[in-house]
Parts: sequence; C-alpha cells; structure tokens
Amino acid sequence: MAGVRQKFDERWRETISSLVLAGQEAGEFGPVDPADFAIALSALLDGFAVQIALADTVVSPRRAFDLSMRFAAKELGFDWAAMAGRAHRAGR
Repeated sequence: MAGVRQKFDERWRETISSLVLAGQEAGEFGPVDPADFAIALSALLDGFAVQIALADTVVSPRRAFDLSMRFAAKELGFDWAAMAGRAHRAGR
C-alpha cells in the first residue's frame, strides 16, 4: 500500500507532467518525455529543499530557484533569461 509521501510524490510528478504536456500542446515546450522530466525536476527540487532547510550558505532560495528555472528552460526549450528579464522590468 502506498504511503502518504509516495502518494504526494506521485501527485506532484503528475502535475508537472500535465503542465509539460499542456506546454507542448501549446507549442511553448519542445519534445521531452513529460514523465522523465517530472522525475528529474522533482528530484532537483527535493535536493534544493534539503539544502535550503539545512541553511547551506552556497544554496540560497534565490539561487535554487534560478538554477531550477535554468534547468527547466534547457530541458523544455524556452528562454528563461528573456522571461526573467521581462518579469524584472515589469516589477515582479
């Protein structure tokens, strides 16, 4: 029987996969296996969460966010630098 953590992880990966599929259908993301991407991204985020929780001086929340977004951009084929620049200029 699946535990609470396992169900949460499955739901999280399914959410990521469905967002990737929607982005691919909209032509915003390139060809990547949504399930594989979901596993990789969730593992990356889990690792950063541990580093942040342990107050690692090298891995700030901002740095973890930026590295995560660069990973997603590279894998999914979108320009994170351009998006981040637009958001910064808009005051977000």
